[in-house]
Amino acid sequence: MTYRYLILDSKGRPVAHCTSFQGLDAPTWQLQVDPEDLECVMGHTSIRLVGTSDKYIAAEGQILRWNGHSVLVKAVRELDGNLRKNLRMPVRFPSFLYPITGKWQGRRPILSHDLSCGGIAFYCGQPLEEGEVAQLVVPVTAQPLLLSVTILHRNQSEEQVSLYGARFTDLLREEESMIREAVFNLQLHHPCSGS
Repeated sequence: MTYRYLILDSKGRPVAHCTSFQGLDAPTWQLQVDPEDLECVMGHTSIRLVGTSDKYIAAEGQILRWNGHSVLVKAVRELDGNLRKNLRMPVRFPSFLYPITGKWQGRRPILSHDLSCGGIAFYCGQPLEEGEVAQLVVPVTAQPLLLSVTILHRNQSEEQVSLYGARFTDLLREEESMIREAVFNLQLHHPCSGS
């Protein structure tokens, strides 16, 4: 069986994709790192692995040695299952927000900042209230999703518009799986390689 994982750095930031022919329940793991991700992973000694499926455990490990695209990692500890749900991937896509409980009407354009199975952060040029419920189109999944969100907070942003954090509400298991698949398949941005 082939397992596909997302490699996170010690601060929980996604840095690479990898595969393994074993699960993370062994004392050491042999991982095959995608060639375009090698440079970013080589700069780390401690990594976290999150599987593409909720059937796979999330775990932390210590890099022991490299052999080409293969890395040997010593298991350190299993991680909380909420890590997968709350894993945020930076991704930008334009979309729209539609009111359910807000005092406004019509639709408001937004630009996503990051996405997770638990929620989304996005920029919006018009004011939104904490606790407001709206529907949001997520176009990066296999089929576009129209999901309900609750606005949690507004953050200061370097952009000209406000950055909002929102939690998905009433998410179906199939919708969560589609979001997880999209999050894991998103192209990683590698600041370590200048891309």
